[in-house]
Amino acid sequence: MRVLVTLGPTQEPIDPVRYISNRSSGRMGAALAREGLKRGHEITIISGPVNIPLPEGARIHRVTTSGQMIKTTLSELEKGYDVMISAAAISDYSVDYKEKKIDSGRELSLKLKPQVKLTKHAKELYPKTLVVAFKAETNAKGDELVKKARKKIHDEGVDLVVANDVSGRVFGSGENEVYIVNGGVLHVPRASKALVSEKIWDAVESKIQILLLR
Repeated sequence: MRVLVTLGPTQEPIDPVRYISNRSSGRMGAALAREGLKRGHEITIISGPVNIPLPEGARIHRVTTSGQMIKTTLSELEKGYDVMISAAAISDYSVDYKEKKIDSGRELSLKLKPQVKLTKHAKELYPKTLVVAFKAETNAKGDELVKKARKKIHDEGVDLVVANDVSGRVFGSGENEVYIVNGGVLHVPRASKALVSEKIWDAVESKIQILLLR
């Protein structure tokens, strides 16, 4: 299968020296790409700014902003992909950019503009591509995570959602705990991201088989 994996954070510039971002390390996406390669799939990675090694054998595009991530992803999908795994923590907002460095020492207000939802847009444009989305929440219990994942499936039309609570040590760590939600729900207790990626891939391949039988 041809698989597109997005990973890492994005950086939204405020002025020539400042930006807003998030704590995503890209480790979960990298683990998914690595597992996909092990299973014999053709992997393309679109990576935000990360400080981790990315798996050899994958085609890699590096981007910085959410706008670049969205544009590059949609451009790649035009080439024809069976699966898109959207593990990147794409900023929900962009910032009105100032060409000159903003003076320090004074109160500052930023105007944030909402970004399009990449997974929703991708599924609308490429309905035959199986789209896997991630849903990160804070201080959310299992039932609440599943409920929010199901809402994402309903609102965006994606095929599968991986939901997790990022309140604890998730960003930057080698472990994760997730709920994989599509028709049913699979809870993967806290484990290495390599093991979690295996469970996600099992769900993806199972979903593909079901779609092929239709």
